[in-house]
Parts: sequence; C-alpha cells; structure tokens
Amino acid sequence: MSRPGYLSAFGGPGSMNSISSDFWLASHFPGMQINGRMSAVRRFFCLFVTFDFLFTSLFWAICVLIENEGQYAALIKEIIHYNIRLSIFDIVMAAASRFVILLLFYALLHINHWWMVAITTAGSCAFFICKSLLYKWNKNTSYPFEVTLVLLSFFIAWIEAWFVDFRVLPQEARARSVLEAASNCDQLENAPLLPHLERVRDYLSNYTETVGDFYSPMESPLGSDEEDEDFAESSHRKLTPQEQEIQDSGYEAMQKAWETIHSSGWKLEKESSHGDTIYSKVSSKGSKIYKLMGVIDIDATLLFNELIYNFENIPSWNKAITLGKIVQTIDSCTDVVYQIAAEGPGGVVAARDFVTVRHWKQINDSWVCAVLSIEYKDAPLQKNLVRGENGPGCWVLRPADETPKKCSFQWLLDTDLKGWIPQYVLDQALTYAMTDFMSCLRSYTPAFKAKHLQKRGGR
Repeated sequence: MSRPGYLSAFGGPGSMNSISSDFWLASHFPGMQINGRMSAVRRFFCLFVTFDFLFTSLFWAICVLIENEGQYAALIKEIIHYNIRLSIFDIVMAAASRFVILLLFYALLHINHWWMVAITTAGSCAFFICKSLLYKWNKNTSYPFEVTLVLLSFFIAWIEAWFVDFRVLPQEARARSVLEAASNCDQLENAPLLPHLERVRDYLSNYTETVGDFYSPMESPLGSDEEDEDFAESSHRKLTPQEQEIQDSGYEAMQKAWETIHSSGWKLEKESSHGDTIYSKVSSKGSKIYKLMGVIDIDATLLFNELIYNFENIPSWNKAITLGKIVQTIDSCTDVVYQIAAEGPGGVVAARDFVTVRHWKQINDSWVCAVLSIEYKDAPLQKNLVRGENGPGCWVLRPADETPKKCSFQWLLDTDLKGWIPQYVLDQALTYAMTDFMSCLRSYTPAFKAKHLQKRGGR
C-alpha cells in the first residue's frame, strides 16, 4: 500500500486533543478557519495593523518629547494646535485610520478582496507625499526621527497591502480548496501516518458533508501478484536522504494537484471536435494553468497501467515526445522520469526537456498520477535544450459516467516553458499540445487493446 498522505480530517471539539489538532491545522494550513474562528494568517494581519498604530503613536510621542526636552504639554499642543506644516500628529491619525478601516473590513466584515487595503495604502502614500512637501523641516534634535517616522509609515502601509494580496487571500483560497477537495472524496480508508490526522478526519467531517482521505492504496497493475511482492520489498528498503526528499515531493505534488483540479474558477478556453474541453485559470502563483476533460474508448484501469508502467513506450505513439525514460524508481508508486518534448508547430516553441517526480495512487474510483519538476543531479542541463519546469499537475482517469467501459480522462497542466514567449503564443502552443495528445492517445488505443487481448488470450 502507498503511504497515507497529508490531508485527512480533524478532531472533534471539546478535548485537549482537539486543541492540539487545531495547532496542527493552523501550522499546515494557516489560511484555514479553525472551528469557525479567524484564520491564522488573517489574525496575524490584524495584529500587524494594530502594531502599526501603536508603533506609530509611540514613535510620535518620542519625537515630540525629544524636540521639547521632555515636556508632556507639547503632546497636547501637537493635537490641539495642529498644523500640517508644524505638527506630525497627522501621521498617527493616518495609522489610526488604517487601523479602524482595515480591522472593520478584514476582521469584522471578513471581506476576501484586496480593494480596501489598496485604498488605505494609496491614500496613506498620497498623504505622506503631500506631508513631506508641506512640512517645515527644522534642523533640530528630532529632525532625523521625524524623517524616519514618515518613511517607516510609508513602508508599513505597503507591507499591509503586500501581505493581504500575497499571503492572506492566497492562503485562505488554498485552505478552501483543501476542503473542496476533501468533500469530493467519499471513503476514509487508511490509518493516518502523520500525528493528529484521526482527529483531523472528525474536524473535516463536521465541516463538509462528505470527506475522504485521497491517499488510499494504489491497485497493482492488472492485479499482479508480482507487484505486491515488489512493493513488500520496496516498503522495507531504507531510503537515502535524496530519495526521501523525492518521495516527499511526490506526495506534495499529489496533494496540491488534487486540490487544484477540484477547485473552482475554471473558465472555458477551447473545445475540440472530439468533445474534449480545455479550461484555464490563474493559479495562486499568478501563472496560467490548464485543465483538459475528455472521454476515451478504453477501460480506465487498463489505460492507466499503460501510461504508468509503460512510460518509455509513450514516444512511439505520442509524436510530441521524442524521449521518455525512467531514471530512478523510489518505491512502488513513485519514480523519477526524464522526457524531451519536441518543438512546437512551425518551430515557434523550441524543444524542451523535463525532469519530474511521478506519484500515483487510486482515490475512490479514480486513478491519479501526479507530477512535479525536481532538481536531479543525474540529469544535468543539456546545452541544446531548454529545461522546462512543471508545477503540480496530474492525470485523473476513472470510468465514464455514461459508459463505464470508457475512460473519463482529466489532465491538469501547470508548466513553465522558460524563455520569453508571448502569452497568446503560449496559450496556442499548450492547448494545441493537449488536444494533440488526446488525438494521439485515441489513435493508439485500438492497437493497444488488441495487443492486450492477444496477450491475455495467450496465457
């Protein structure tokens, strides 16, 4: 059996164990709301906004007291006799305005958009620029402190905008996609390997209607006893540190790809004559990713075993791949492969090579193979090839709903071809490659099925 994965469900409330599960959840998914509470990453943002206000107030008080030799009446004078050219109390009020507005919208109203922090940051920056032009900068003992206060406030306002856009919103979106992916799984099969995962199951079971652990055992190809023996041997073999790192990358690729392919927000990009549909969306990293969905006239298990265990034969029927090679086997469901992709139509996109870890398993009635590019010392860069990079992607094969003897095929593609390629050219090249792959696969399946039937008949 394959190693259980990262996502299961979380403990029930009302016990010390459930509290420790909450800490596990918060550390692994900082964007997740534990028991309906604010996520850890949003809570940190609110604390930072509070720090901004308190720090600015303290710095302002120090500046005024230094300038007036410790006379506390000067603080009152700054407020009552405020003048934009003579007083720096307005910087504190700018911080107070950010504090009130951001906590109102992000803590109380819990909005999930960057527009409000963009308004506060833009407004603060505009004010700081006007302040620096209008303020009467006297060369006295507090002069360096006043400059530092303005610059720090300007810097902190930008940090708040950055943190919302690149930390709070993406991590909360990822946490939601984790729950979405969990709700698509129907069975809890394995005992968890990581600590607290049994309590995690209970937590997610309360959060979603149906929750499953998508790290269940992968079936042996065609029920082979030899594969079971091979797995028994590999499961007892001690992995080297490099192999352990590769194995962990495979598990991570499976988790992230499964979350992404079941996430929402996909938009139709293209539809082929065979009924294949290609969707696209922008990932949390800001890159464009693609999802293909189609049906192929072949048994899903048979096709999956062919794609996985006969990987080096793919170039014989897929003209887009000139070389496919398994360079290292980590365990019975994880390996490292090297492949060279032919140049695109008309030579618009040059040939690329890829080094990826593959990890595969069965998830309920689906067979899933996830991939992720890794650095591999035994596959150095080639002078005449550009090394591409694949983010977490996967193939998902399962019996078609209408005709169980046919295969419902899904392909999540997250790739960076490197080099400067215009986005419209990239869109054309990748969507063409995906539809061309399906055409090649459909052309190959009749011969493969005949060969398989002949092999079974000879036994």
